[in-house]
Amino acid sequence: MMWTCHTRMKAIKCNQTWDTKMKLFFLLCFIFFSLVLFAHEGHQEQKQMQKETIQQIENVQEKVKQSNEGGRPLTWIQWLGSFHLIVLHFPIALINMVAISELLFVIAKKAMFEISSRFMLIAASIIAPPTAILGLIYSYSASYSGLMETFLWWHMWFGISTAIFTIAVLFIRELFGISRLYYSCLILLFLMINITGFFGGGMTFGPYHMHPPL
Repeated sequence: MMWTCHTRMKAIKCNQTWDTKMKLFFLLCFIFFSLVLFAHEGHQEQKQMQKETIQQIENVQEKVKQSNEGGRPLTWIQWLGSFHLIVLHFPIALINMVAISELLFVIAKKAMFEISSRFMLIAASIIAPPTAILGLIYSYSASYSGLMETFLWWHMWFGISTAIFTIAVLFIRELFGISRLYYSCLILLFLMINITGFFGGGMTFGPYHMHPPL
């Protein structure tokens, strides 16, 4: 009987020892795999940082190379997209002048303002889509980060929307004539083109180019 109890106690002690060893084993495995996981994540972050650093260095080298060549475009896409910087002034000026001409027509009731506004709106509808397309091409050849990337996103989508909406406003004018609907859409178009210009100016001259000198 005593031998049986002794054997049972020994078996229980062995089981407890085995359980302790297994717990210790699993704890060590958990610590090991946690370290491996953290090391892997750290390695991935390091690779990402290295990639970003290399990208920044390449951008700087490209700008230096372009500067040494007198601002000469390095690719045909960049050359084609650079025309965006020339033609973008036309839709901005035309749409703003359409708004001013329509305002003068409301005040003075002279036909020349109505004729002028129609002509300029047609011209803006023709030039706005190519301007937006050239802007898209130019955006693929330029690199922005941080706040400038946000400015690029808003400038791009406002530019595309403005180009499409310019054509829509022209059709509204031709279909419904000079009406409240047309004037409402023209006011919206006026705001859109100037917001687009604001973001474009921020990309060119800096995000705070319109801040007063306080």
